This record gives sequence, C-alpha cells and structure tokens, in this order.
Amino acid sequence: MRSITAITLFFLTVLSATASHATYTWTPLETGNYLYGIDGANIVGSYTDSSGTSHGTLYDGSTWNTLDHPGAIDTQLRGIDGANMVGYYWDYSGYHGTLYDGSTWNTLDHPGATNTYLFTIDGASIVGSYTDSSGYHGSHYDGSTWNTFDYPGATNTFLHGIDGANIVGSYTDSSGTSHGSLYDGSSWHTLDPPGATNTYLTGIDGPNIIGWYRDSSGTRHGTHYDGTSWTTLDYPNMPYTVLYGIDGANMVGYYWDSSGIHGFMVTATSPVPEPAALLLALFGLALLPRSRRR
Repeated sequence: MRSITAITLFFLTVLSATASHATYTWTPLETGNYLYGIDGANIVGSYTDSSGTSHGTLYDGSTWNTLDHPGAIDTQLRGIDGANMVGYYWDYSGYHGTLYDGSTWNTLDHPGATNTYLFTIDGASIVGSYTDSSGYHGSHYDGSTWNTFDYPGATNTFLHGIDGANIVGSYTDSSGTSHGSLYDGSSWHTLDPPGATNTYLTGIDGPNIIGWYRDSSGTRHGTHYDGTSWTTLDYPNMPYTVLYGIDGANMVGYYWDSSGIHGFMVTATSPVPEPAALLLALFGLALLPRSRRR
C-alpha cells in the first residue's frame, strides 16, 4: 500500500510541476508604432508623423515599410494573414475598410454604414465594426457576404479577433461599461478578467485570447486568457500596456509612458516547474526506494 501511495504521490507532484505558469519574453520594437497584428515574422500597425498624419506600417522582421491606401488622409493597418492585410482609412467622406493583398488596395465598406473599420482577417473571413445612426455594430465579411453580429442587448458591439468560427471583441452594456465577448459560432459569452472595470478583447488563436482592461484606477493592463485562467501582461516597469495581435506564442501591442508610444512583441515560453513543485517531486522520489526495501 505504501508503495502505491508513494508512486501516486510522485506522479501527482510531477504533474503539478509541469502545470506551472508560462514565462514571457519582451522584445521592444520601433518607438512610435502602434502594433496591432502579427502573422509569422510579419507585423502590421500604424505610426503618426510630425504633422499628425497616421500611416500604415508593415514590419517583416528586419525592415519597416509604410503602406497607405491611395488617396487616404490617414491609414491604419490592423490585421494580417499571409499576404493579406486589413484595416481602415479616412478621407473627407468618413472611415472606410481596406484590404491590401500585397499589390492592390480594395475598399470594403459594410452596406449602409456611415463608417467601416476592419480589424482582423483569417483566410477569407474579415471582422470589424461599422457605424450607423444607432451606434456601433459588429461586422463580418466572408469574401462575398456581409453580416451584422451584435451582442444581445448591447448598445455597441466591436469585433476585433477571429480564428475559425470563434470571434472575440467587446460590447457596451446599458450602463456604458465595456465587457469582453466571445462568439463561438452559435452563442455569445462574456469574458472579463478579475478586477477589470472595462474589458476589450482583441485577438484569438486557438484557446488563447488576448486584450486589455482598465482597473479601478483607470490604468490599462494587457491580459491573456488560456481558456482557464487569466494572466495580466504589463510591459516591465511601464504603465499602460495594450495587447492586440496573437500568432502562436507571439503577441504584439504597445505601451506608453511620458516619452510616447512604444511597440513591442511578447513571447510566451514553455511552462517551467515552480520550486515548490520540484521539491514535492523530489520528496515523492525519495519515498520510492524506502517502499521497495519493505
């Protein structure tokens, strides 16, 4: 019986050790960039020049490139999948969704919209938001058809991230509070990290969801949800962190301090055993020889 107990304890403690939290590596990127989307080595976002004009930007792992919709006054690139990039631009008639396939720019406006904002692309599917006289609505485009996806009872809905049938974003309730939302293809779910007063979910890849939230002091924190637990991800020693794009273990976003906006990438590495779990595992190993001698 003692032998069984020792073996059971050993395996339980090993499982406990391997279930420890992931660690995160932070990589600073170009100062002044808002980074929103990532796919492999490619990252998209925007920057503001000295005149106050916003430009779309693409970083390929070594070089920064400016990409502006033709004729636009301001351009924002928000999502990337392969060669395709989506975002929105502004001209004197309002905001318009844009799709760039690496060679050609296309305007994509939700039918009947006053303004259209495209945030993420996954294959042929694009999500974003549009405005009309009643407020903001979630927008989904499958390459041929536009659909409106609004969180039930919400005053405003924003769709920011898509992976297959799963879409994340946020909605505003009747009190004006923002909540994180997940649409799984048939049902809506509210997802708010502990301590959040307002939540904005912006990216999804498999079970992993990222975004940011405000706490009771108004400070913004990056957040990562793995389907079970929430982790706050703040750029080290800096206030006001926002996460937007995720691809596998890599996430991008930006933080700001007194010197301005700073883009970054953060990478989640494999879980490492915690010291307490390692001690328990060693204790379990120590019991095994004693049990055999009896």
